[in-house]
Amino acid sequence: MVSTVVRMMDDDSEILEAVEQQLPQPILHRMRTSTRLAWLPAEPFDLLKQAHFEHVGLERYVAFWRRYMTQVAVNPLFRNLLEGGKRIFGGAPSGVIKWMPKGWGLSTRGCGTFSADITETTATLTLEDAPPSSRQSSTGHTSKGTILGLCDLLSIEGTVEVDDSRMNEGRFVMHARWA
Repeated sequence: MVSTVVRMMDDDSEILEAVEQQLPQPILHRMRTSTRLAWLPAEPFDLLKQAHFEHVGLERYVAFWRRYMTQVAVNPLFRNLLEGGKRIFGGAPSGVIKWMPKGWGLSTRGCGTFSADITETTATLTLEDAPPSSRQSSTGHTSKGTILGLCDLLSIEGTVEVDDSRMNEGRFVMHARWA
């Protein structure tokens, strides 16, 4: 999934230039050439996300992660989680969001724990024990963009508010709503 992000950044010379100034070329090369399901350390990816966030600002950063969701929807792991959630729980975001903690656990290592408290029209998603490299504003807003992208994939309007007031403790809370 990291390789998908880097390839999307490669298509935008402005973003690419900003992240290339922050990350050594060997790290970017490894991210570019890894397979979709390869395990990569969190720290370089966190540096890449924060450089991107600082360069383009909140609105464009969230829009990037919304687009990312449509790109990652072709990934077999994500596609199966998305389709399984839709079949089992219905087409509302609540059904698919139920799978997010499981997806987090399958796709990350040492990046904290993810939980979700869900109703039919809301979800509170909490990331706890994020590693020190993830304790920056980009982390919560990456989640915001991906949740909004999920709503886009389901053709549902949604909003997400990020509470990163405890990010120094490794805690991020995202409050999502949809119609």
